[in-house]
Amino acid sequence: MTFEGPKFESSLTSTILGSAETPSNIFLHVNPAEETSTKQEGETNVTFESIVESAEDDHMESEHQLQLILDCILPPRVYEQNGKLWKQQASLHPATRLDMINLEEKLESELKDRGAKPFGICPIRRDLYGQFFDELIRQVSVSCAERGLLLVRVRDEIRMTFATYQNVLESAIAYGVRKALFIENEQTRATTEWKVQKEKNKELLLKIAQLEKKLATDKIVSEEELEIVEQRMKDTNERLVEANRILKNQLQSILQMDDMSHVKVGDTLAQ
Repeated sequence: MTFEGPKFESSLTSTILGSAETPSNIFLHVNPAEETSTKQEGETNVTFESIVESAEDDHMESEHQLQLILDCILPPRVYEQNGKLWKQQASLHPATRLDMINLEEKLESELKDRGAKPFGICPIRRDLYGQFFDELIRQVSVSCAERGLLLVRVRDEIRMTFATYQNVLESAIAYGVRKALFIENEQTRATTEWKVQKEKNKELLLKIAQLEKKLATDKIVSEEELEIVEQRMKDTNERLVEANRILKNQLQSILQMDDMSHVKVGDTLAQ
């Protein structure tokens, strides 16, 4: 059997010893923990393709080959307890119908006990289904390693999709936060500017009121001054009219006296 797996080598290549921080899977059927001396013991990088090639050359027992395949697909859990290092590998035991029923009941029980949401985004439900899917991969891999490999690729693709969506969501949230901060700053700036303009408007309205008051006062003063000037001009005109009348009467009197003088002179000359 041949596989084209360079693109998935990172997911199929694993350190047999695994990691001490690897969390335990509550659904995964595992072998009893075995004590290991050091972390370096048995630490080798193994690929699915190398295992298959070794099996084709009849250099490896089928059970050992299957265990290595499971170690590639589901890396062993290594942890430290009581000062000793322990390694726990996925079990080679095939699942029975009763195992599947118990597994389903355990899944439903865990979903209920941990309060997983039945719909929508729920990290608890996602974690439990991820662990549940690993056990299904183990069961399928025990029966057929090739199908297990395909399920691993499906699992990794789903994880990559979730990671991508998470990055997109985080980017969107970061953008939303930046946008909210920008809007808040703009709002603050606009509010400050509005207050400044409002104060300026108040000052201008006060200045307009003062100018209107001054204009009304100046108008009253101007009207009073105009009345005074008109009254003065009226009085002056009356005085001039009276003086003109007096002068006219005086002129008439002088003319009459002059006429009378001429008459008297004429009478004298006639005599």
